[in-house]
Amino acid sequence: MRREAWVKFTARRRPAPPPESRGRVHRVAPSAGNPQAHRGRMVSRAQQSATTMRSAAAGTINLNMAGREVRVAGWVHRRRDLGGLAFLDLRDRSGVLQASAGPEWSSSAAMEAVRGLGLEDVVAIRGVVSPRPEAARNPGMATGDVEVRIVELEVLNRARTPEIPVYLPPEEELPSEKLRLRHRVLDLRRGEIQDRLELRHRLILAARNYFHDRDFMEVETPILTKPTPEGARDFLVPSRVHPGEFFALPQSPQIYKQLLMIAGFDRYVQIARCFRDEDLRADRQPEFTQIDVEASFVQPDDIHAWCEGLMEKLAEVAGIDAPTPFLRLAYHDVMERFGSDRPDLRYALEIRDFTEVLGALDFGILRGAIARGGRIRGLRLEGGAR
Repeated sequence: MRREAWVKFTARRRPAPPPESRGRVHRVAPSAGNPQAHRGRMVSRAQQSATTMRSAAAGTINLNMAGREVRVAGWVHRRRDLGGLAFLDLRDRSGVLQASAGPEWSSSAAMEAVRGLGLEDVVAIRGVVSPRPEAARNPGMATGDVEVRIVELEVLNRARTPEIPVYLPPEEELPSEKLRLRHRVLDLRRGEIQDRLELRHRLILAARNYFHDRDFMEVETPILTKPTPEGARDFLVPSRVHPGEFFALPQSPQIYKQLLMIAGFDRYVQIARCFRDEDLRADRQPEFTQIDVEASFVQPDDIHAWCEGLMEKLAEVAGIDAPTPFLRLAYHDVMERFGSDRPDLRYALEIRDFTEVLGALDFGILRGAIARGGRIRGLRLEGGAR
């Protein structure tokens, strides 16, 4: 009989950065040996983000670039007009950067263009990186020590007044989920959503690298396939070439990965897209992605070790402390103690056996159940009688 084992780890999430500091570039405490090391990394990322239209991404601008002329492009996140000076927050995927327009350094055309900007307008800016005055620095932003003084500004695209706000002050609530889904393109501009997608990207990349380092081969298996006996109904796709016949979308790559094992590819992995025509549940959707693994010439301990190492790596990427080794529980044990194959171990609410105690009572129903080979089991709730 094959026995399954469950893995449990205690997770402690590190404090999340403030919303303004979202994106790929966050403040990094300088090391004792090289206090400028983090600035060098930020400059490197600025170079990597350069294109023919911009010299750096907004979130990569930092004090080490002070005095340098840069070209940045993105969306108008916020705008503030203080009479003689005008400020705007420029947003792209890397973060938010303050830009300022003033008569001493900006052309008259740039001043006029800044004052005519609306939220979510797309602009390109040429300007000079300047340190902010000490009192005006924002420690909650990765770019909070600097601003770009606008020399020229080009409006690349005008935006209509957004149906839902992209920028929200901390005290305001989000629009309803229905409204955000209707205007999904605007909702996807929010830093919180982009951070989640970026985290997903980094987790998938870490999983691929983890298995690559252990000599696994990633193979893409077919999406259009034939129906196979699985745990749910298939999504069917009609065939144009063969009228009246249908393809099925895969519920899992099970058959194909087994073919790979037979063919001699002894370690397979795939970030697999799966489809199951079933009702929505909290842990299941009609379309989902799974890390799919198959290996030959292995024992359960090999699988346990790989899974534990993968979880440790993914937890590290996600900013979670997951000390190893993980607690391992056999399937029979968790079913006996918790009555579920995925117990919540945060609560010490185990099923207890009361057969010996309650079986001694003169109660026909209980004695009859025991005589038929049954057991008396239940939950003991502290203070439940009060």
